[in-house]
Amino acid sequence: MPFAVFRRHQRKLLAVFAILAMFGFVLADSLPRLLSPGNGGADQNSVVVELYNKPVYRSELNEMAVQRNNANRFMEALAGSPIFGDINTRSIVDALILQHEANALKMPTGPDVGREWLKQATSGQMNRELFDATMSRFANQVSGEQILSDIANQVRIAKVRQLLASPVVTPLDVYQTYRDQNERISARVVAFPVDSFLDKVAEPTPAQAQAFYEKYKDVLPDPTQDTPGFKIPRQVRAEVLSIDGAALAKSIESRLTEAELRTYYENHKADYKKTSELPDDLFANDPRALLTPPQVQSFDDVRAYLPATVAEEKAQAEIVEKFGKLKDEAMIPFADSYHDALDEITEAKKQGEKTKAALPKLNDLKALAKAEGFMHEVTPLLTRAQAENYGEIHDAEVGLTPGSGGRKFAAEFFDSKTTLFEPVEFTDILRRRFLARKIEDVPPRVPSFKEIQSEVNLAWKLAQARPLAEKAANQLAEEVRKSGGSIKDEAIGGHKVITTPPVPKLEAGFPLANQMFQPGPTRPVEFPQIPNAGELFRDAYFGLHAGQVAVAPDEPKNVYYVLTLGQQIPATFGTLYAPNGEYFRYRFEAERNAQRRQAEDWMTHLRATAGLKKDWVPNDEQDRNTKTAE
Repeated sequence: MPFAVFRRHQRKLLAVFAILAMFGFVLADSLPRLLSPGNGGADQNSVVVELYNKPVYRSELNEMAVQRNNANRFMEALAGSPIFGDINTRSIVDALILQHEANALKMPTGPDVGREWLKQATSGQMNRELFDATMSRFANQVSGEQILSDIANQVRIAKVRQLLASPVVTPLDVYQTYRDQNERISARVVAFPVDSFLDKVAEPTPAQAQAFYEKYKDVLPDPTQDTPGFKIPRQVRAEVLSIDGAALAKSIESRLTEAELRTYYENHKADYKKTSELPDDLFANDPRALLTPPQVQSFDDVRAYLPATVAEEKAQAEIVEKFGKLKDEAMIPFADSYHDALDEITEAKKQGEKTKAALPKLNDLKALAKAEGFMHEVTPLLTRAQAENYGEIHDAEVGLTPGSGGRKFAAEFFDSKTTLFEPVEFTDILRRRFLARKIEDVPPRVPSFKEIQSEVNLAWKLAQARPLAEKAANQLAEEVRKSGGSIKDEAIGGHKVITTPPVPKLEAGFPLANQMFQPGPTRPVEFPQIPNAGELFRDAYFGLHAGQVAVAPDEPKNVYYVLTLGQQIPATFGTLYAPNGEYFRYRFEAERNAQRRQAEDWMTHLRATAGLKKDWVPNDEQDRNTKTAE
């Protein structure tokens, strides 16, 4: 836990936490944009949801979001991690529900409660000096009393989530958790692709095609569904400037002189202190220590490392300067003029007046980019799915540091709050730097039947071909059952046999950020040879036993599979309870899974009590399938 680390290493970690916090505060400055009503200029008094038979307005959600952001910023500065949750719409609605429950239970709040909680959480380490030092990062934008009140309310909201007792975890629960990650199954699989049966299906009549179009014309395509969607999703076009930061640094490194390296060393000598077994502050209160300069490594000691360091700093400074020049001289002025004109036109329409304002013609950055040594491209219109895999920028994250955890290209540009022509900087793990702006944002639309008639015909034929593929799979399965329930050859009935490697049902999740590399929730194992394997396929696969033959489709029902057991590597009780086994790890995971399920069940109950519909979806999530997308 963050505070356990804080208590053990307070003096050394406070400085580290302060540095980490600066990144958090830079990101937190974007909260006003995050809470802004978006491109459409929606009213702060627009109703977002109804709770307890009363409307909840956007302004109420914003108030809670600001409170949570303040509390998170303070804790990030203090302990290196924001601990009170997200500030997306769904999370903030949950926070309002939990706050209502805390009020009903008369749980205390206010600055005194926040003050006492901080003292307890830091085992008495919190004092006026530490509090003021942390508050200094708010630059007098909010008072200390307000921060304490914000923390107090977020703490009691968190405590409402924890009202239930710990769930009971049985030895069977522990074994099942262990088994899901350790019992390995391989299978012998035969595929029956649906599209291989299209030649057995006649073309639809005009009436059939028209009816099929009418049924699905307002549905967006979803690759995980077995039904079509003919609505064209939201599409975005971006203008992207890029440069290879690593290549630039390499080029600079080759031109560095010895004099530059020595100058850098002299200016950064304090960074190269000699290591010592004694703490740096051992003689901090001894005036004689001031007479002894710190011992640093010589230039020759660090000479080998200096070129790469100097070149990297120079490369980043050069990119920042050039990106800044482009933004200040071309991108931001254009964005300002565009939005000023748009505001004037929108206001004139509201007032029923005429205006001479006109949207400016997009300025072309190609020549400017070339002059500064940047690559330049304008993307085609991209759906979100296409943007998630488009070019080099798809894996880049918002920010200046590789792997900083910022949002990726698609998430940023399909956020309804990312406005047109706003410049955004991205960096990928290979140190490529990107400066991009969204130049077109096309809302979803329903195409005419004539426009997509060929697609409608194909989708109709696929729907008719599915039963044929399923029937063929079942016929082969019956033949295999009659012959003993196993597939031994490399081909059967003219179909190639796929042999999957032995895999467990679940694998450990990715490490959780800010939790000391603690693994996240387990996730289903992927099948390299079975793309889009869904729950039906997984249930059939991991339910196989000797002599059994199963038939199951992939998730979109584009392929039907015949499955028989290949190999089963069991997970035994003996291994779990062996002296070198990992019983305590799996017990911890079983407890964590049970707590997660219980917490979600509790939250589901509270949502129902508040009158929140099960199928309620926040506007910013609906945007993915309607006008805009998160």
